[in-house]
Amino acid sequence: MSDCVAQWQTIVEGPRMKERAEWDDLRERRVAESGAAEAYEAARIAFELGQAARELRERRGRLRLRRRPDPA
Repeated sequence: MSDCVAQWQTIVEGPRMKERAEWDDLRERRVAESGAAEAYEAARIAFELGQAARELRERRGRLRLRRRPDPA
């Protein structure tokens, strides 16, 4: 590998590895907080419900995104 490529990889990959470690650390701290497991489970259920609703609309050919009326 050329010196130029090695330098580029260091520049490009260096911060990403640090950011990844910071995100992993943040995730560990957040998961350890009280209520985190319940919140995660509620988010998972909501996601799966939305996914199922979308699949049903797609099967019926009714997947049209509607704009919400302006509240004004």
